[in-house]
Amino acid sequence: MTTNKKIALLRGEMNKNNLQGYIVPTGDPHISEYVADFYRFRHWISGFTGSAGTFALTHEKSGLWTDGRYYIQAEGQLSGSECELYKAYEPGVISFITFFCNELGEGDRVGIDAKLFSKGSVTNIQKEFNKKGIELVIDCDLSYIWEDRPALPYTELFVLDEKHTGESADSKVKRLREKFAEAGATAFVTNTLDDIMWLYNVRANDVHCCPFALSYALVTKDEAVFYVSDKQVTDSVREYLDKNSVAVKPYDDIYKDVASLDENEKLALKPASTNYMLYTSAKCEVRETADFIENMKAVKNETENKNLKNAYIKDCVALVKGFYKIYNAPDGAMTEKDVCDLLLDERGKMEGNLGASFDTIAAYKSNAAMMHYSPHETDSAVLHKEGMLLIDSGGQYYDGTTDITRTLVLGDITEEEKRGYTLTLKGNIAVCNAVFFKGTTGSCLDVLARQFLWREGIDYKCGTGHGVGFLLNVHEGPQGIGPRMRYTYPLEIGMNLTVEPGVYAEGKYGIRIENDVLVEKRMETGDGEFYGFDMLSYCPIDTRAIDVSLMTKEELEWLNNFHEKVYEKLSPYLTDEEKAWLREETKAI
Repeated sequence: MTTNKKIALLRGEMNKNNLQGYIVPTGDPHISEYVADFYRFRHWISGFTGSAGTFALTHEKSGLWTDGRYYIQAEGQLSGSECELYKAYEPGVISFITFFCNELGEGDRVGIDAKLFSKGSVTNIQKEFNKKGIELVIDCDLSYIWEDRPALPYTELFVLDEKHTGESADSKVKRLREKFAEAGATAFVTNTLDDIMWLYNVRANDVHCCPFALSYALVTKDEAVFYVSDKQVTDSVREYLDKNSVAVKPYDDIYKDVASLDENEKLALKPASTNYMLYTSAKCEVRETADFIENMKAVKNETENKNLKNAYIKDCVALVKGFYKIYNAPDGAMTEKDVCDLLLDERGKMEGNLGASFDTIAAYKSNAAMMHYSPHETDSAVLHKEGMLLIDSGGQYYDGTTDITRTLVLGDITEEEKRGYTLTLKGNIAVCNAVFFKGTTGSCLDVLARQFLWREGIDYKCGTGHGVGFLLNVHEGPQGIGPRMRYTYPLEIGMNLTVEPGVYAEGKYGIRIENDVLVEKRMETGDGEFYGFDMLSYCPIDTRAIDVSLMTKEELEWLNNFHEKVYEKLSPYLTDEEKAWLREETKAI
């Protein structure tokens, strides 16, 4: 069925429900970034496969809103359909809320499935709709038109041992109670999957590349409850949860349990990440607060950081083994998809690997201009001894989650590409080598990465870095590096982040260099504490594309020292041939 036919089918159901508009987000009842196949209705209806976007339609028009990572991809995937691309965050581009306000009028009705929208987003939509007299119909799930919809996943849970987590579930719950009590609350509820997995030290496989079980958590002064399908709870998991005073209840019971909380309870939740249906279930006082669990898990403990460093050594070894094979493959012998399969296989050989942390981005030449491009069997570019190959990949390990990007030079490249690569590297080094005052936010560091590109009139339409979970999401908050308001959370000792500036020239090439770092204390003076970054990802940076004339003496020293450590840390795990290749790749320049 074509996208236009699917849209027509949806409009037919809108008619039956007296709706003049409908909104399909990228979402599930847990307001997740990545969703189980069962919840990929926006993908099904629009044809756009990116991880972020909102589809909206009236009886006359339809549109898809997505961010700068996906503009090029979305243009291609929407081609041939009636759906118009709206480049979110670009100057002059209206939001999907404004789209409805322009197209509809007083008395018109727009439907949503309120479980798929956060409380905060529903409030924003209603505020603008009220000005035009547009009614938001919140309990309107029309996804039943998707006839071949995948089933809900029920994968088996397992306990993540405290030798990996460094803290018991019981201890985490006690700390959480202290946090919400400080905010004047008596209970806390969350539908955020990585928060729940972290809190109770469990993992599963309900979401592709994300070790989650679809679940909820409710913690009061006296009880901690894990709402999950009983099909997923093994005897060992139940034993661990019992030992840590965590009760297990059926997945959907969360709504009636929240509704039945005593009227004297004060329920804390984060409006930006709590689904609207769960929020409106509460009859007691609701206190809109920060996501206490998100803030707690962002600061990794000593055990987690020790394990995380082990995970990155394994991951970098897997990458080097893969890179060695890519560079030594005959011209035309590999495709982008072959690269994805190769790296998945190499990671799978590493102890404690549980698969990829996201679908590998292996993008050759112009495909790399699409920031989140992923190749498929049917349209995978063949690699030749020319141009550049961007590889962004990561793994899930019992030791933690990894995320690394390298741009490999397979042969001749242009001077423009060489300059862009060098300016990207300079920005990466500037952030990795930064020293900053306690309390500094990621938004303050962002300009360090972009400064060299900005001087050339170049920018990239995404953040510079994000937090990474511990056997959890590859994207984790509240920390991050970027220009938007979301990056105003102070960086703390123990937080880990990516540093990944880049250049993306549509139709020509894409460049990204991503290192992973850990916030550490550097010094304390009469002026206070100063922080810096400890490197996690010791993976070689291709020097073939570097224009040395653009590099300072200090930058070259940093790179040469970095490469010495790369060889020192990885060579013990390589064959003689791989070791000789890595020695050449890491030689001083």
